[in-house]
Amino acid sequence: MATSFEPEAFGKYYLIDRIATGGMAEIFKAKSFSTAGFEKVQVIKRILSHLSDNEEFVTMFIDEAKISVSLQHANLVQIYDFGKIRDNYFIAMEWIDGKDVKMILRKLAHRRKLLPEEFAVFIAHETCKGLDYAHKKTDLRGTPLAIIHRDMSPSNVLVSYSGEVKIADFGIAKAEMSQYDTKDGVLKGKFEYMSPEQARGEDVTQQSDLFSAGIILYEMLTGRRLFKTDSEIKTLEKIKAVDIKPPSSVNPNVPQRLDDIVMKALTADLEKRYRDSREFQQELLDYMYPSTPPTIQRSMAMFMEELFSEERADETERMEHGSKIAHELHNRAPELDLEPDWEEGGGSAGTGGTIQTQPPSRVPLYVAVAVVILLLGVVGWMATRTPDPVVVPEAEVIEVLPTEGALKLRINTVASVFIDGAGVGTGEEVAVEHLKPGSVTLTVSADGYESFEELVEVVAGERLVMPIRLVKIRSKTTSKTKTDTTPPAAAVSIAFQSTPSGADVYADNSLIGKTPLTWTKATGSHRISYRLGGYETLNFSVNAPSEGSETVSKTLKKKAAAKGKLNVNIAGGKVWGEIFVDGSKVGRTPMFNHELGSGSHTVRVKNDTIGLDQSQSVTVVADETTKVVFRVE
Repeated sequence: MATSFEPEAFGKYYLIDRIATGGMAEIFKAKSFSTAGFEKVQVIKRILSHLSDNEEFVTMFIDEAKISVSLQHANLVQIYDFGKIRDNYFIAMEWIDGKDVKMILRKLAHRRKLLPEEFAVFIAHETCKGLDYAHKKTDLRGTPLAIIHRDMSPSNVLVSYSGEVKIADFGIAKAEMSQYDTKDGVLKGKFEYMSPEQARGEDVTQQSDLFSAGIILYEMLTGRRLFKTDSEIKTLEKIKAVDIKPPSSVNPNVPQRLDDIVMKALTADLEKRYRDSREFQQELLDYMYPSTPPTIQRSMAMFMEELFSEERADETERMEHGSKIAHELHNRAPELDLEPDWEEGGGSAGTGGTIQTQPPSRVPLYVAVAVVILLLGVVGWMATRTPDPVVVPEAEVIEVLPTEGALKLRINTVASVFIDGAGVGTGEEVAVEHLKPGSVTLTVSADGYESFEELVEVVAGERLVMPIRLVKIRSKTTSKTKTDTTPPAAAVSIAFQSTPSGADVYADNSLIGKTPLTWTKATGSHRISYRLGGYETLNFSVNAPSEGSETVSKTLKKKAAAKGKLNVNIAGGKVWGEIFVDGSKVGRTPMFNHELGSGSHTVRVKNDTIGLDQSQSVTVVADETTKVVFRVE
């Protein structure tokens, strides 16, 4: 991926990084902006300028947009927009923060490791869910659209860092709604992932996608390319022959039952191949049991985070750089004289007497606003004669990940901010980042003001800027008949200290600062909390001194390492095995609720009497039970 790409404006979008460039199109990471500080990260796929005159290619590109925009499913990449800017047709689509299966297998090959079996099965299962939806999609009248992807390959199966699996690129999909005639007999797609009937140029059905999905599953289990040769002709001949050995011939750890599932997907006989994606998916779901897709997804997320930790740091750096420039371009955008042909359908006066309408110019509006501002400035200068210089604050950039949301609060006084009861900052401007999407309770409080509380919807990939005006508490006034001659009370303070320092200090659930801290607003009794990452929360009470100062020093206790539980068994229960975790013997099958530190572990079962010796890699999640089932054929 090029690092020298300079962000640029593209219509209402801002291209912040180039993801890939091919012979026909280029793909960018992009941002769009809306009112009230809303931002969204998307992907822009645009045709190269020289292909815009290629009617056949443009029609196929439009078909991709038409087919994809009608598909809305958790396992398919969502399409948001389609259009033409200048000479470029483009599609705006969902950004998946992750990698495709091809990149995953390539990274594992570099490490000389295989993709864990449970993840390979999970990815295939989720892929089948997406295909099942697309294959059975109908129009509003219930007429099947007969969609066939025809280009299922590892590079078109995406896995996010949160463990989601999504199918991309319906660029050559065949459907009843297509304008472009995807003629049978013409080979479309990547040769190495074609079905036998597709390789022969015959009429293809939705079962062709299942054969391609079977190839992907085979390669995930073995780490080997199934049909790769040194020429496309040899590859096609190899596919037509369908001479395939089971995955276990390459990876002996693949059990017979999984061999059978893969080989059924890879049979040349359509009568013996899976009838539809749902049947294939159900077989994979049954094989997963007792594990479930949600539990495996969480493990998959941790696996992806570790596998691509270095790449993520580089991607984040480029995202921050591109976002900063995008903000600058966006902030200058109203002052630009945009060309009419940036708007689809725009143009200039024709020569044949027909004048095409253009968007109304914004210049008169800018002039009017400028005049008003100038007049107000003159009046202010005449009234005071000592004008202050105008300071234009720089726009503050808050990077928002596509899986998270953020808030920017502008408050009319120094206040403490809480999200779902937890303190997140203090000040007049508070940035709250890394929020999970969904509803949160926002509370803002300050001494002498009424508390503000509101349910706020956090949107993934977007930042919400909220101005908050707290209302002062009105004190009741009482008339005095005598002059109050009582001297003012002496100032008191409490000094809060902690070991280690840097702990957040909460007084009566309001964040007042970090240790070491001297609190001068102390009166009466208060409930205090020390909170610091990696340490247990410490709660205690203090009474403010009647005069002078008092020091409170506390030592924080480290949190115990987060643990989960591990269940290990052998399917059927007819045989047993000794259990080893990371090389240490921990018991015998069946074993339940064995406490284990969160993270990745290697579980091994062994019984020399029957020649049993199998291992699995598992990821234990804190406060959850991870189940490992070994199968002996």
